[in-house]
This record gives sequence, C-alpha cells and structure tokens, in this order.
Amino acid sequence: MNTRSAALASPNATGSDPALKYVQANGVRFAYLEQGSGPLVMFMHGFPDNAWSYRKQLQVFADAGYRAVSPFLRGYAPTEIPADGIFDPIALGKDLEALIAALSDDGQACVVGMDWGGTSTFQALATAPSAIKAAVVMNTAHPITFSSIRKDPEAVRSLFHFYFFQLPGAESSVNIEGLPFVDYLWKLWSPSFKNDEHLRSIKETLSSPGTMTAALKYYGGLFDAGRAGRLPMNEMYTPTLTIYGSNDPTARYSVKEEPFFKGPHRRIVLPDVGHFPHLEREAEVTALIMDWFKTHAPD
Repeated sequence: MNTRSAALASPNATGSDPALKYVQANGVRFAYLEQGSGPLVMFMHGFPDNAWSYRKQLQVFADAGYRAVSPFLRGYAPTEIPADGIFDPIALGKDLEALIAALSDDGQACVVGMDWGGTSTFQALATAPSAIKAAVVMNTAHPITFSSIRKDPEAVRSLFHFYFFQLPGAESSVNIEGLPFVDYLWKLWSPSFKNDEHLRSIKETLSSPGTMTAALKYYGGLFDAGRAGRLPMNEMYTPTLTIYGSNDPTARYSVKEEPFFKGPHRRIVLPDVGHFPHLEREAEVTALIMDWFKTHAPD
C-alpha cells in the first residue's frame, strides 16, 4: 500500500466506518470523514494528528442523530496542499467557514476543534460567528494568553516545538524515516494514551509527500499573524465550551480568555489530562461535548 492509500485507511476498521469524501472549499480540495445524518457537527484535528482522531466521537454523534464530519486540515493528506502556501489562522478560519458553507444545509454547524483545529475555530468564531451554532475548543491557547506564555520560561520550555519547528533545518530533523518525533510528542503530551494503530495512521498521513512540510508551516503562520496583529481578539457571543488538560501548557493562563466570551461560556480544566482530552478521557469529554450542543444548539 502506498503512503497516500494508507492515509485513507481506518486505523480501526469495522463495518460502520465513516465514509471518506471530498469537497472543494476556500480554494482547497478537502478530504473528510463523514458518518450519520442530521444536524452538522464538524470535528477539527490538530498536530501531530489526523481526522481519524475523532473516530469514536463520529460514531457516538452519528448514533445520536447528527451528521458528524472530520476534515483533514489543509495540507494533511489526502487533503491537498494549498497552492498559495498560506497556513495562518485567517486561512484556517476561512477553511472552516467554507467547509460549513459547502457541507451544511443551512450554512451552520456545531464545531469541535483542538490544537490547530481550535485555532481555526477561534478564528471563525471571531470572523464568521453566524456559521457556528455552538463550539467546543480543546487545548488551544487564546491569543490573549500568548504574551504571558512567552514571558514564562516553564511555558516556553513546554512549547519548545513552536520555536523549534521554525528554525532552519528543523524539517530535516522531524521528517525522517519512522517519524520518531511524532512518537516523542505523543509520549510527552499524552503519556497515558496508547493506540499504536492510530499512531500508524498519523504517520501515514504525515509521511505523504509534502504533508510534513505543510504541517510545520502552521507554526510560522501563527507567529507571523501575531507580529502583524492579525490574531482574533474579538468579543465572542457564540456559546463556547473550552476544555483544557491540566498537564497541557495551554491551560496555564486560560483564565485570561474568559472576558472575551460574552455569550454562554464554560471553561473546564481536566485534572491529570494532557494534550488530547477526547482520547485520554474519551467518554467524559464526548459527554461534555454532547451536553453542550444539546443545551446550546438544540435540534
């Protein structure tokens, strides 16, 4: 099986796997997983990960009467690498807005995002709020926390990859056979999570030609947007639940986000949880997401 074909395969093949589909949105041909029918719920992944990260959530939401969709982010195979080479938060927000417009019946969706998927969600909440009925954002630092993070040596150490990935030659250390850096980050960030099949799936995605190069460009895109004052610092009125793992560095200053949420908002910090709450505390986090949407975006 070649790399691109492997990236399409489910890491846990069953008879009820999501369907792999494609759609054009914001000038990019996106691949996405889809399961169920009903109101649209979008699940946006981060790094180092892929759309299969939400495999269990897709099943639960499909069973509950939702159309659950998990796209592969721009540049993550089998989604194409954007011709413009842009990977900043504005592009990510426009991707999400365009995906909702292309896939929904009414121009709206509930959205779950973590890491870069959370960045896309924060951006869309600021610039396209009418597209999102309710949101859940996991382990994604709100821009208001960035200045505190970069002044905190412990936080900088924890987020070393943000800086390292922008250095000349970083890709030659990361994009090597076997992708040991992926194993390292998962062990560092979520040491309690064990799923070799999912890690193989992630490596198949990131090993596709050009994907790792694209994934690393997200980091420079975020820093460039920050320097240019193009990060979403708007007041947000969409019902939003933010979930943090206590062991994730994004939790450290997360209380500073609260004044920006003028609509229904709840911030939860889960004890002894790392970077991937929906995998480490699968049942608990899935229930939190479901309850938030049923309360704030009822059918």
